[in-house]
Amino acid sequence: MSFNSRSLIMGLVALVAAVGTAMLARSWLLAERNQNPGTQPVATVTMTQVMVAKASLPSGHILRPDDVRWQNWPDDGVGENYLTNKNGQSLDAFAGAVVRRGIATGTPLTSEQVVKPGDRGFLAAVLTLGMRAVSVPISATSGISGFVFPGDRVDLILTHEVASGGSPHRASETVLVNVRVLAVDQRMDNQQNTPALGKTATLELTPRQVEQIAVAQQMGSLSLSLRSLAVASAEPGVGPEPVDAAPGKGKSYTWDSDVSRLTPPVNSPTSLRRVMVSRGGKVSAVQFGSVGK
Repeated sequence: MSFNSRSLIMGLVALVAAVGTAMLARSWLLAERNQNPGTQPVATVTMTQVMVAKASLPSGHILRPDDVRWQNWPDDGVGENYLTNKNGQSLDAFAGAVVRRGIATGTPLTSEQVVKPGDRGFLAAVLTLGMRAVSVPISATSGISGFVFPGDRVDLILTHEVASGGSPHRASETVLVNVRVLAVDQRMDNQQNTPALGKTATLELTPRQVEQIAVAQQMGSLSLSLRSLAVASAEPGVGPEPVDAAPGKGKSYTWDSDVSRLTPPVNSPTSLRRVMVSRGGKVSAVQFGSVGK
């Protein structure tokens, strides 16, 4: 047998062997598929529950437990600063904190996105855009015995002495209405709502109103008048305003004569008056009047 004939036979044997092997492999795969119909290799993805925003949270929003929820998240997509149920966090972990920048719906929360009470910058985050914070002294009486809490709305009452008709009179007037309380002393939240006597109340006002309060503190004493949480609607400065309305200027006042019957009415004939009298070219000031009944 020649060399070429031997090579041709060996090639044919190798080809037959390859074809036979392929047919055997195909038969085995078909048999396996028939034994386990519908079975396909599936990649296993492990999930972790991540805290996300239920709805869009604007900058300055004070977080409540119902603002967030748990959502399944692929393990390989969980960031190091995400809040997960694996690290012992609860849905009220950020209750009372303030959103630094807007958070979109479904976005995972991180500690960098919020400011907690007591953290640096918390008060600035709470302030409404364009508003200012100012503190006023309070006492057990002017602070309503410690029952004013951060988030409440109050009216500011100024009590001072006013000269009228030549004699001094006491008067109280509502200088500002519907003012938001930001903090009492250094407390900017009170989850337990427990009364506590404070020495200062921090209020949210416009720049112009901050100047007015600075003058009012020099004129007399300021008191807080707590407003109802009920929503109402009326002309600003006249009646109850909506809870979230901007602070406005008050229009009511009370004289001491409106309180005590023994005090002469303001600008009444019984008050002493000064009159300029001319006699023989001489001008002199004369006071006259009578004691009220």
